[in-house]
Amino acid sequence: MEEFILNLNIKINRMLQEILNFLIATIYQNIFLGIFLGVLIETVFPPIPSEIILPLSGYLLSFFDFGFSGLLIGILIATAGTTSGSLFYYYAALKLGRRFVEKYGKYFFIDRKKLRAADNWFKKHGKKTVFLGRMLPGIRELISLPAGFSKMKLKDYLIYTFSGSLIWSSFLTSLGYFLGENWKILQIEKFSNLIFITILLAITTYLIFKRLVKKLQKV
Repeated sequence: MEEFILNLNIKINRMLQEILNFLIATIYQNIFLGIFLGVLIETVFPPIPSEIILPLSGYLLSFFDFGFSGLLIGILIATAGTTSGSLFYYYAALKLGRRFVEKYGKYFFIDRKKLRAADNWFKKHGKKTVFLGRMLPGIRELISLPAGFSKMKLKDYLIYTFSGSLIWSSFLTSLGYFLGENWKILQIEKFSNLIFITILLAITTYLIFKRLVKKLQKV
């Protein structure tokens, strides 16, 4: 039995590597199509990290003559791909229900512990969890499921998902774009928590500053 599981894991790892190689090759050949497919598939397939796809996309965008507008287009396409991919889990949870997902989710690389963590976080914080969850490691890949379980309105789900994904995609794609060949030294998966906290602090600071400006204008 142990040998069977070991061989199965080897085959799965090979398959994931082949998928990753295909995505990278597609990005090289058709940058915008590759970005969309890359982030869509990594959203549906959690083992494929966005920490590789997005910085690589940003790095390759720097070679084209699109200029800064190309980076913006790439970010928007990446955000659209992430949002589109997330709908797979949203509808799976909405239509199939919690029991089905918990029972068969392992076949789609859904970790039950991470799912429960995402579920508990959603129950505590509600809709805003979908926005913040798109930037939170361990939660990012699964936050669509609690939204589907709770029958969150599609319009609200899309707005929160797109907004959170836009920030995450902007950060990682821009890193690859401006770091150039040095994007390979990034070990973002090791610093995902720090990145999330930094982004969250930046958003909080902006909102506080905006509120202070409004109060000062009324004085």
